[in-house]
Amino acid sequence: MRPRVGEILAAIDRRAPFASAAEWDAVGLQIGDPERAVSAVAVVHELTTGTLDGIASVGAELVVTYHPLLFRPLSSLTAAPGAEGRAFALAERGVAVISAHTNWDTAPGGTSDSLAAALDLRDVEGFASSMTGAGDQAWFGRCGSFGGSVGDLADLAQARLGVRPRLSGPLDRSAGRVAVLPGSGGSQVDEAISAGADAYVTGDVSHHEARRAADSGMVMVDAGHAPTERPGVQALYALMAGIVDSPVEMVGGDDNPWER
Repeated sequence: MRPRVGEILAAIDRRAPFASAAEWDAVGLQIGDPERAVSAVAVVHELTTGTLDGIASVGAELVVTYHPLLFRPLSSLTAAPGAEGRAFALAERGVAVISAHTNWDTAPGGTSDSLAAALDLRDVEGFASSMTGAGDQAWFGRCGSFGGSVGDLADLAQARLGVRPRLSGPLDRSAGRVAVLPGSGGSQVDEAISAGADAYVTGDVSHHEARRAADSGMVMVDAGHAPTERPGVQALYALMAGIVDSPVEMVGGDDNPWER
């Protein structure tokens, strides 16, 4: 029996409640009819021109994406470049879209926990709290102990995330306590410092954020936006594999504009 879009949406909500997403985020059903039954489901990191082609080739009728396709209301829906045109193409083909973004970051076993696990952090606890859409506080990052130096952490990041990170401090410095926040976490530098982190792994770090960290004695480990999210998106695929039969994995297919 084919599941309905709404049933899949409800199953994701039970595991990672959409109300636990950040108040600024756009999650849940973005395109489609909750009553429609679907046969093929694809899981992607981000909906781009490349992933649209892949979705069409596998005949997916529902796409579960980590990065939301639509962040802001549209004034039109036409075959234009960018998110508007991609939304138009998917709607025209009858493909539904569900986004599980910061609600998956906060969920147990979600994006933040997956990054912490990929970097072998122990005794992990939450850090970087923010307000959710439900008006609650939630932890969007993680902080834990690490058994090595900054150089060891950088080597592990390269091995597990597939990218050599930028560092704002020396390789031989201790990294006994490490904070992680998938994606773009430069604005949480002060929270990582307050959490007592020796090193902070995230992406999209600016010059001034790296300087702020260096001045405080904390090493910034900028491993990139998409690479720091990939362990969590792989975990999202595993979640979907427990909800529907044989979802199509398209994680990492076209999620990083810097990798060409």
